[in-house]
Amino acid sequence: PDAYRRTADRLAAAWATAPAGEPPVVELVGGDPRSRVDLAAAAARRARLGLYAVTPDDLPGDPVERDRLIRLWQREAVLLPAALLLELGETAEPTRELAATTDSFVAATGVPLIVASRDPRTGGRRAERVSVPTLTPEEQLRLWVAAFHDIPGVTEDQLRDLVAQFTLPPHIIRSAAATVRRAGAGSAHGGGGGTGDDDLSATQLAWRAGLDEARIGLDELGRRIEPQATWDELVLPERQLVILREIVAHVRQRGTVYQEWGFESVLRRGLGVTALFAGGSGTGKTLAAEVLANELDLDLFVIDLSQVVSKYIGETEKNLRRVFDAAERGGALLLFDEADALFGKRSEVKDSHDRYANLEVSYLLMRMEAYRGLAVLTTNMKKALDSAFMRRIRFAVDFPFPGVPERAEIWRRVLPERAPTKGLDPRRLAQLTVAGGSIRNIALSAAFLAAEEGDHLQMRHMLAAARTEYLKLERSLTATEVQGWI
Repeated sequence: PDAYRRTADRLAAAWATAPAGEPPVVELVGGDPRSRVDLAAAAARRARLGLYAVTPDDLPGDPVERDRLIRLWQREAVLLPAALLLELGETAEPTRELAATTDSFVAATGVPLIVASRDPRTGGRRAERVSVPTLTPEEQLRLWVAAFHDIPGVTEDQLRDLVAQFTLPPHIIRSAAATVRRAGAGSAHGGGGGTGDDDLSATQLAWRAGLDEARIGLDELGRRIEPQATWDELVLPERQLVILREIVAHVRQRGTVYQEWGFESVLRRGLGVTALFAGGSGTGKTLAAEVLANELDLDLFVIDLSQVVSKYIGETEKNLRRVFDAAERGGALLLFDEADALFGKRSEVKDSHDRYANLEVSYLLMRMEAYRGLAVLTTNMKKALDSAFMRRIRFAVDFPFPGVPERAEIWRRVLPERAPTKGLDPRRLAQLTVAGGSIRNIALSAAFLAAEEGDHLQMRHMLAAARTEYLKLERSLTATEVQGWI
């Protein structure tokens, strides 16, 4: 891609224009390790240098041994000639000892050196910082078209859908095409038996490859939910359902509206699809997010904000950056649960901690607006969110506490047709003043009680399960709620 060629040229130029005997450290920041290696190799070729690679684990911890290695490498680098790539990998923070070893090596190695890492980090030498470029939609489309040119049944419109959803490096796009070819060859030779990946089309297999790539960075940062919930499981007022379907349309038609129709060049900012789900516990916020992920064929990652928010200055922003950087590859649905922990009313600045807390919220809003996927925030206290935050949210969906008719409908939908029941009355069950989450808990617990007895699922099992659920909720089960049950 043109962006990669320009970056490789810049890396090579940093060495070519340096004073004699003072080659700078080139910091290659961002992207994934394979993309960084590819760029470093391209830069070395342009500079007519060989390229050798080491990792921090290859460096001796003993200073004497490390100095000996540096002298040997400096001699070899001149004789070959060659550059060195120090790939720091994807770890968030190295140990103090490993960081010290790496920094001292970088500071003392006076030869062409590329330090490649996810986050910027240098060891004292003059550094030229270069970021791994993010490919434009047009560059990505050209890569997809080139990779899939000999695969039948794939149209350019289908590839545009992939570009709209995923931001993948060139090697992953090529790998996706290779996966499709292998699947096609296996199917042609009768290797699939009509199940698994052989049932998927070429573009579906490519979509799967995009999801797999996104999981690499996100699995360690959030809890992945395999979305299975459908629209039939949602019991909400019609207006809320309409808004949820609008959210789907905004994500699905993003490529058409932004790129093909040109809105991206007009708006420039705020292109990310963001939604706020507000309502009490158990009212269906997470279920709705799962429905959206299933409808859009995306992974759902629940981000635990208690693990993201840190009392240490700057750490929260760093954690948020890791989440969004990883998510950008595959446009996953990010569900920030209990967003009040971070997005409450921003305080008046009284000390440095207040100032940094406000910067963290501002950083989050900026990343949300630029995120190519769908970011959903849940809150129990919508009124605690300030107006500046609400203006930058595209959709706000209120999840009301269900009334008696809605609770009866939830009871009907939560009981599988195959479950052996006897005398269950959804209207009576709806007398319980609990939200959908508790209804599901009670139904499931009652089913286990009935199964243990070897009996049909009956109202008495529901009563026992309701008592257990109310103890958990620290509430008293009233006679009115269970009137007529037994």
